[in-house]
Order: sequence, then structure tokens, then C-alpha cells
Amino acid sequence: MFWEFDCVCEFNEGFAAVQKDGKWGYINTKGEQIVECKFDDAYYFNEGFARVKKDGKWGYINTKGEQIIECKFDDAYCFSEGFAWVEKDGKWGYINTKGEQIIECKFDFAWSFNEGLAAVQKDGKCGYINTKGEQIVECKFDDAYDFNEGFARVKKDGKWDYINTKGCSVIFDESKK
Repeated sequence: MFWEFDCVCEFNEGFAAVQKDGKWGYINTKGEQIVECKFDDAYYFNEGFARVKKDGKWGYINTKGEQIIECKFDDAYCFSEGFAWVEKDGKWGYINTKGEQIIECKFDFAWSFNEGLAAVQKDGKCGYINTKGEQIVECKFDDAYDFNEGFARVKKDGKWDYINTKGCSVIFDESKK
């Protein structure tokens, strides 16, 4: 197996994506091939799933190499807090680990859940939804990042600030000076 692969990626959750003859598969930390090199593209494992591409569409496999969620999405990202953000027909939404569409694909872009909230973009503006798809912070920011320790950094009209989970400015709000 030594020098057998054209490309290798870092290990995550005990597995690494490897490429041979233009196709991707996975090995474990013992060097054993657990998934044959059959995918057009492949990414690292996160929360027990890896996103894989076949025939131009994305899906997910588990750590046993089983195709858990069929390759049917135009684009897809890793699971975070039990949800993955996926694209269908140019719009983004969320699925759960069973592949069920939990939040419909209706956003211009979407990001991962962190602390129960995810940034989403509609009509060029960013806001936040919860895991039920409810809009918690309206889409009014030019840029938005994940919540960490109860705060998210957001940009509006060229200026940066921090908001809390209710969307209120908490650090640099002009009215507090």
C-alpha cells in the first residue's frame, strides 16, 4: 500500500480520504481501505458522516462506508449539530442524519449550525435561523459569522459589531455610549 495513492487527506474521526486513478475512497488509521476509490470527490468525516460526490451529485456515507444519504444534492457540506446544509436547484436548506429535508431549500446560501443557530442569506442579506427553520434574527446584515459563546460577529454598512442570539448589538452599539 505504500505510495499507492495519488492524493491523501488528513485523518478525521479515524479516517482519511484517499485518491487513486482519479477516484476517491477512505482508509482507516491502520491503513486499511474501508471504502474503495469509487467517488468523484470526497471530504473528511464529521459527526460520523462524510460527504461524497458521484455523477455530479453529493450525498453522505457512514464510517462503515455505507451510502446513508444518496447522491442527489447539487452541493453539500458537513454535518454540524446533526444537520448538514445542502443545495438543490440553486437554493440552500438543511437535512438531518437520516437524509430528511428538515428545512426546505429556500435560502440563497446557508452555513452550519453552531449553538443552535445558523446564518442564512436571502436577497444578499444575512440573518439567523434555529433548527426548526424559524427566523430568529432577520436577514439585514451584509455578512455574518457563527455564534460562539453566545455572540456572533456581523457586518452592516461597512462596520462590524457583535450581536446576541436575539439580534441585539451587545458590544459597540452607539446607543450604549
